[in-house]
Amino acid sequence: MSTPPDHVIRAKMEKLVAKVDLETMTTKQFISLLSKKMDGADLSKKKKFIKASITEILDAMAEEEEDSASSGEEEEESSEEEEEQKPKKRNSGLTAVKLISDDMAAFLGKGKKMARTELVKGLWEYIKKHDLQNPNDRREILLDGPMKKLFGVDKVTMFSINKYVGAHIHPFKPVDLDSNTSSATPRKRKAAQQAKKGKEGDAKKSRKQGGQAPYRLSDALARVVGKDILPRPQVTQALWAYIRKHNLQNPEDKREILCDELLRKVMGQSSYHVY
Repeated sequence: MSTPPDHVIRAKMEKLVAKVDLETMTTKQFISLLSKKMDGADLSKKKKFIKASITEILDAMAEEEEDSASSGEEEEESSEEEEEQKPKKRNSGLTAVKLISDDMAAFLGKGKKMARTELVKGLWEYIKKHDLQNPNDRREILLDGPMKKLFGVDKVTMFSINKYVGAHIHPFKPVDLDSNTSSATPRKRKAAQQAKKGKEGDAKKSRKQGGQAPYRLSDALARVVGKDILPRPQVTQALWAYIRKHNLQNPEDKREILCDELLRKVMGQSSYHVY
């Protein structure tokens, strides 16, 4: 069977991505499933297009979720204006230009406002220029120094990177450490959670620090740990480093932390016990 045109493949992919779990499915498996959904179409020459399209589709889905969550905040100023002139369709999804974090702006060097597509494109240009993809698994990105500083982790995948990017784009949504990527449907999320509970007995192994997704920290906490975005384990490490550096443990009871001015703003109290 001949290879379908790009727009036909893209349309079928947009429907399929929302139904599968890309965190557990390999690219090869996805392409195989896509081929079956397209009546056995030969997609062997479209691997590069499909990989790029997956990232774009995930970005678009993430943007749609953000837009729908924030749309309720926008009120119409008057009914007269609505009658006289319908609001122009604003850029949304892939083309929406939004404020980005200072760290991301400094990293990319393209200003404080960017469309998500342009931001992701800039990141991938950097990744490819510095050859950061794992040679044994091209889906995995082994971050170098500047990218580790940006995302606060050691590595990401071509799918999970969307979580990290979202923390740098307005409204700077913190990354949920326990959720899958935006491609997972509510049913899939529930099934994953149930499966996780069933395996808790065998899943006592700690998650590698490099695989932890980051949170955007509050201003008060960022002043203490010295970073705006960090994964949970590194937040804990940074807090202890701060406590020891400033000798905040009660000498008569090491379990008690005597907060200084900065730490008091984080904890909301003058002291607390760690055990």
